[in-house]
Amino acid sequence: MLVSLAALAGCSGDPNRPTLDEASKQLIADGDKLLASQDLATMGSANATERADRDSEVGCLKGQIQRLFRAQGDLKGPPGQHSPTNAVGLMASGLRLQGYDTIVDRSDLSDENLGTAVLRHPTSGITFLITVRNGQRPNILIVGKTSCHERSK
Repeated sequence: MLVSLAALAGCSGDPNRPTLDEASKQLIADGDKLLASQDLATMGSANATERADRDSEVGCLKGQIQRLFRAQGDLKGPPGQHSPTNAVGLMASGLRLQGYDTIVDRSDLSDENLGTAVLRHPTSGITFLITVRNGQRPNILIVGKTSCHERSK
């Protein structure tokens, strides 16, 4: 269902929507800000593994592309020291301060070993998925993506 919503949102034809290049630059800036945040530093660290440097067709309609920002890392301290739900909440709060809206928040499902949040920026169409998990490394997984755009000819 999330993929369907993201695909439909990417096809809105909104003339105020940023271009793929503009959205990619914003995606990188927002992702870098998240990775450099004090919220993340207090509980662990993560590094970018992909920085919106290539086109992806995954999750888009035929003839459309998007760009991805991916990062991964680990929590500090012994296993179980940090609550995944709290860790996700801290990172998501930084994105909310940048204008992102929470689409999905798993904090109310009370899984002590997994925390997940999906946030989307209403004007740029950028979506971030933040996952923190205990017991499996990497503990911190972050995926950001632009909305889908028509492939340039």
